[in-house]
Amino acid sequence: MPNKITKPAVIKSSAKATSSSIKAHEAKKRLVFRPILENPYTQSNVWLFIQPELGSDIVALLESLLKNPSPEVYRGFNQTVEALEIQAAYNRGKLKDSVPQIKYVFVCKFDISPPILTSMFPVLSVTASKSADDMVKLVQLPRGSIEKLGDGIIGLTLNLKRAKSLYDLVDEKVKDVDVPWLNGIFDKDVPFEVPNIKHIQTSVGAKK
Repeated sequence: MPNKITKPAVIKSSAKATSSSIKAHEAKKRLVFRPILENPYTQSNVWLFIQPELGSDIVALLESLLKNPSPEVYRGFNQTVEALEIQAAYNRGKLKDSVPQIKYVFVCKFDISPPILTSMFPVLSVTASKSADDMVKLVQLPRGSIEKLGDGIIGLTLNLKRAKSLYDLVDEKVKDVDVPWLNGIFDKDVPFEVPNIKHIQTSVGAKK
């Protein structure tokens, strides 16, 4: 009689071969350490949290304020950003002619996309500030604010007398924006932070 081949034996033998192949492949992997660079200078998106009730109160005051046009009010992305950049240049001693000083910046952050359009405002607010004791106030507004205000970005100078109640509220409730790596900008001695390089353990496959 011809020899019988039992299928279970074939399956068992195949499983052993596969297992040995996997083990051999794993044994060929090399253990390596990959560097990860922590860069403090990319930490620019540092927005302060605004309580929803406070945000609503600020929007209501702004909505009333914006009904009457005024030269002390900067509206829209281009106008506000350009004014802040010129202000930053003047306050850092790069321009001689004085410029109007924006003191309060309101941004409908959640209504503007992509996010990169608003990500630079924390840094811009710090660089446009006169000193550590006279910072530009940056306020992010609640979602849906742009529909009420008509513009997603608004800058106000201190010369707008009818905005006193708004200014008092922001000064009392909203902290100054903090960008740690710009702490020395007002002393003309911005500290350099040595990049922190960490390593993670991983493995790579064997070369074929």
